[in-house]
Amino acid sequence: MKIENGFNFKTFERRRKKFLKANKKKSFVILGGEGKVMFSVPHAVKQVRLGKVKFAEPNTLALALEIREKTNIPMIVKTACFNDDANFDLICPYREELRKYIEGNGIKYLVDLHSLNANREQDIDLGVNFGLNIAPDEKMFDFLEKEFAKRGFKVVIDQPFNGGARTISSFISRQCGIWTLQLEINTRYLYFADKVERLQEIISVLFRLIEKINNDKSKNE
Repeated sequence: MKIENGFNFKTFERRRKKFLKANKKKSFVILGGEGKVMFSVPHAVKQVRLGKVKFAEPNTLALALEIREKTNIPMIVKTACFNDDANFDLICPYREELRKYIEGNGIKYLVDLHSLNANREQDIDLGVNFGLNIAPDEKMFDFLEKEFAKRGFKVVIDQPFNGGARTISSFISRQCGIWTLQLEINTRYLYFADKVERLQEIISVLFRLIEKINNDKSKNE
């Protein structure tokens, strides 16, 4: 695809920094929106898991904000660390409020955004919990996988993270019965300006997913 007019990597990162600064006193923020797809960004800030501090994945938030700018999708974002990890803790206000929003607003698809270490070979990991989390619409998953693959990304499923056990994807799948995906993107595409064309390819794929879901009348009943 061609890079969209006006896309700027500095703006991409600046928007994220501004958002976190404005919401730094809140544990998390829910932004209302339109359509049947919602994004979750639980690791925009550092986390504490079993007493160990884990690095933030800040540009997963930059990616989500870029997509929301064009699509007005609803999203939930972790904006401060309170010695917790929303993608691991069994008792977690983040996921409880997410569940309530999904049930109260007719959300049918959840994409939970994460990033992979740049040293990993795979570009994209689609975590589906051995197929359980995407059972409501396997065709939509196939569409997404093919969109990434045809652009030359190395796509794997459930490797190394499968969106099962204590994750947000598994929790929402079980509690709400909707399609969920733990989407892991290699950090080489999120943090380096010289990879901006590949970043735009990723954004394009996610645009297409959102448009396909929201324009499909059978998904909007």
